[in-house]
Amino acid sequence: MQESTDTSNTISGLPFRPAKPGNVTGDQQPQVKSGSATPQSPKEEQAQDPGPSVEWGEAKKKRRSKPRPKSKRGKNKPTGFEEYYVDAPMTPQEFEDEKDIYKVSRPLLFRLEDALLRYQKNRRIESDRREVFLKYLAYGGVDVSQKMFGGVDNHDLQALDSEQILQARALASIRKDKSNLTVDFDAVVRGFLTSFFPYYFNPETEEMVKLATVTIRNFLSYLLYHDVCPEYKENIDQARTSCDIAAKELWKNQQFMAKGPGDFNAACSTLFGGDFYNASVLGHDWRFSKEDPSILSNDVARKIVKFALACAGEDTQTLGLLKLDEQGGLSATRIEDIDGFEITAVHAPDQVICGLYDAQAPDLNPVGKLLAKAYRDPGQPAYDRSPEEEMAGYPELEFEFFVERNLLQYCYPGMKVITPVWKMNCGFYYFEDVNRAYGSIYTVLENDLMLGWKEPRDLTGAQDDDDSSSVTL
Repeated sequence: MQESTDTSNTISGLPFRPAKPGNVTGDQQPQVKSGSATPQSPKEEQAQDPGPSVEWGEAKKKRRSKPRPKSKRGKNKPTGFEEYYVDAPMTPQEFEDEKDIYKVSRPLLFRLEDALLRYQKNRRIESDRREVFLKYLAYGGVDVSQKMFGGVDNHDLQALDSEQILQARALASIRKDKSNLTVDFDAVVRGFLTSFFPYYFNPETEEMVKLATVTIRNFLSYLLYHDVCPEYKENIDQARTSCDIAAKELWKNQQFMAKGPGDFNAACSTLFGGDFYNASVLGHDWRFSKEDPSILSNDVARKIVKFALACAGEDTQTLGLLKLDEQGGLSATRIEDIDGFEITAVHAPDQVICGLYDAQAPDLNPVGKLLAKAYRDPGQPAYDRSPEEEMAGYPELEFEFFVERNLLQYCYPGMKVITPVWKMNCGFYYFEDVNRAYGSIYTVLENDLMLGWKEPRDLTGAQDDDDSSSVTL
């Protein structure tokens, strides 16, 4: 076969679309002028002339706003509760204004309200401190509940002066029906710090105790500095002293409750009767189990009791214990009609006792003595007694307890300990787990019963003579 070299016939036989006017068809050749460029397709023109160059860079990352430092957020500013903080001196104008606000002729309730407004304005009270302070005010009869429909926005505040802004932002007020109550700053401080605060807030650190005492003392100092109620100056001074006493005693009470009753008293409870005896021997005390590490074995408990009596006890107690132990007649009886004891004296172990323990029983803690008397908690219901017993009165009981040295550091005269007390037939006493501990200025008030109290309303639907409306449920 011969290859055809004539392409004209082949091309002419192909089905071409009709050419548009001005297009080259068939044998027509494009006319090209000399010196002119060869025509190109649009793609070729675009490839040869890419246009303006564009540089593609990485996308800019958004800058995250850094948190402002504490100095600009006001967190390092003085709160007004620092140890050496004092109020700034007043200008003559401020002095004249406060002299008019706190003049004695004004009712005390109004003066205290104004003092509360200005005190909260001049102090930076943080959330934990505010919670304690507001609860103290409520305990003292001040209304700190939220004001319904009483808020104002920034637009409304612009039309008010400084005094009106204070009134609009007030969070505490004293109702007029409280004007007939007795005013006693010291009693309220003692009642709040000793009987309400420890069991409502349950402070777990010494800082929490100081937060409460420092806050209340700071407010009382503000009342003295600005001469809010000069007729109660001595009473406020005594209230500040009560704050200082509570600051020292409250944390000791918390530690004594957590670490008591001590090895000796736990050993006596294990051997002779009490909660530990019920757990170790009878095995039916739900608070303890036999596998509890706080439960002492009988051998260890006997060792603790014998060393304590031999080193710190009296001869009659030691001989009586040995004699009754040989006869199998040791027994203990719980003392009835008392809530606990009040400490009257604390005797730490001397060098002789500590030397005996170091030489003979280095694994045991040396014991000292607590002298105490029977105590009945006024905050608890009275005991049900017969008329004859009421006429005879309560017997004056005195106790002597053996307590380890590491626990005696938390004890002080006047401390009240609520716990069961037992008496051994050989002549000594012991106590069990410490339920509560009160300070030397322990005061019981009915104020906590009025927290959250509301004025009663008639919900029966009865109509009054002066009001035709009725409430039905």
